[in-house]
Amino acid sequence: MYGAKQFIQDYILKKNEQIEWLDTDDSDLLYGYIVKRTPRTYRRLAELWIGIKWSEQPSSPEKSLLDLKLSIHKAKPISVDDGTLRHWLVEGWMIRKVTLSDDERTPLTEGYYMGPTLYAYIERERQQKIKQEIATFVQLQEQLSHCVIPDHISASFSQHINDILSLNYEEFEKSDRFQDWTVHKRVIFLKFLIALLKLRETKSMFDFKEIGASYFKKIGGSKVFDRYKDDFLNLLETWLQATPEVIGIISHGRVHSVYFSGNVKGIYANFQAGALHAVTDVALLNEQFHTVDHVLWLVENRAMLTRMAASPTFLKETASIVICLDGHIRSSHHTFTQQISHSPSIKQVLIWTDYDESGLSIAYDAYRIVPDDVTVKWIASDGSIFRDYEAYKNWLQHQLSITKREQEEVLGDEKQWKKWINH
Repeated sequence: MYGAKQFIQDYILKKNEQIEWLDTDDSDLLYGYIVKRTPRTYRRLAELWIGIKWSEQPSSPEKSLLDLKLSIHKAKPISVDDGTLRHWLVEGWMIRKVTLSDDERTPLTEGYYMGPTLYAYIERERQQKIKQEIATFVQLQEQLSHCVIPDHISASFSQHINDILSLNYEEFEKSDRFQDWTVHKRVIFLKFLIALLKLRETKSMFDFKEIGASYFKKIGGSKVFDRYKDDFLNLLETWLQATPEVIGIISHGRVHSVYFSGNVKGIYANFQAGALHAVTDVALLNEQFHTVDHVLWLVENRAMLTRMAASPTFLKETASIVICLDGHIRSSHHTFTQQISHSPSIKQVLIWTDYDESGLSIAYDAYRIVPDDVTVKWIASDGSIFRDYEAYKNWLQHQLSITKREQEEVLGDEKQWKKWINH
């Protein structure tokens, strides 16, 4: 009896509400009034019924009961026959509540809460599910620990794998390396990594669908990862610091382009200043690009790129090359920027991004790509120049407390651009 009453206290009553239990002739149900009591008021809000006996280790409830999706937070109207209703009440599967009108006597609405028996069942199922998820996670960690990472893959990727192996389940649930993914999606990604690395041990090149097919070995296995294809490939690309092709994934149906304007030469391609050009991530796998230009502009948005590309005289006179980062530094942007910035002719790099949190992040990531022996400048919204990242960061964070501005709002002109170069 104490258990049922305590359940009402813990889960059903709201602030300033109390329960007044009344004696009844019903030996199976407790009955009482929910009242609101404050130093100045006392009012009966509702009648309530709950089973005296309830099970802490219940068997599985009827599907029709589970389908009602009862809650401990809000009483829900239901439609079942009187016999079933009585049975569910007596067994503690649900709690009945009848809300009263202002006269504290007339019934207004009738609804049902999740009862202590149903709560115990759902909580037990939740705990069992967590145990199963932990066991699955540990098993996947074990499988991942035996996977072989190809020697040519970046140390960054190996570090991410080692980090996963060091996590416990709770840390895995909360890790920000998986962005805001659900636990289910994170687990599927672990399976994707294992499947990918296992397949890579026997094949140097393979289609995306082969990854799932080789791992699950059942009809439909090739489609298991399709739902998360873009997200998985994007995260994989981030960890690899290269396109998926570097680890063997071909025919994944994605081609990313890097847009630029300036003089660029490669093994198979040659681009001249004065027009807008693009190189793809596929081309970057087999190309080694360089430039003879002296000034590298790294801009966040295409509006800035097209504006500068429309000024070929400026590009030629200042020996400038402009690369657009498109609001996100993908592996293709990283590779191309790294190749161009390491060209012996490059003397300075101007980083020009939006004046918001994302722009600051891109400005820092771009800075990390370029070599240490070139001059790096950051362009502020007021046209001033910073030569130190920390100083630029402090300035922008102060500006963010006032307003946010986009790069396109401060396009400037050729005269202004030359001042920045010569600053």
